Amino acid sequence: MSNSENKVETTDATPLHVFIGQNAGVITKLLGFSAALFAFPIVTFFLTLHSLFDGNTTYAAGAAAVMANVVVILYIITAIYEKPKKETVEKKEQ
Repeated sequence: MSNSENKVETTDATPLHVFIGQNAGVITKLLGFSAALFAFPIVTFFLTLHSLFDGNTTYAAGAAAVMANVVVILYIITAIYEKPKKETVEKKEQ
């Protein structure tokens, strides 16, 4: 292989800080839902274990699984209703 075949074209490349600045809302949303997907099922398990299900770990684990699914469904819903950027719409029209 020659060097010209290994090179990646960078004509549309933007610096990392510009990319992060343009997509800060998306990154924040992703990090927020990731934290929720980690924390909410664990909190649900331990809160329902003794207060709602009297020590039955099967039901508490089921409640935690339901909470994880709720977080994923909410993430999907917010992604569906997210408005596209004006730049993306303009590029599709051209």
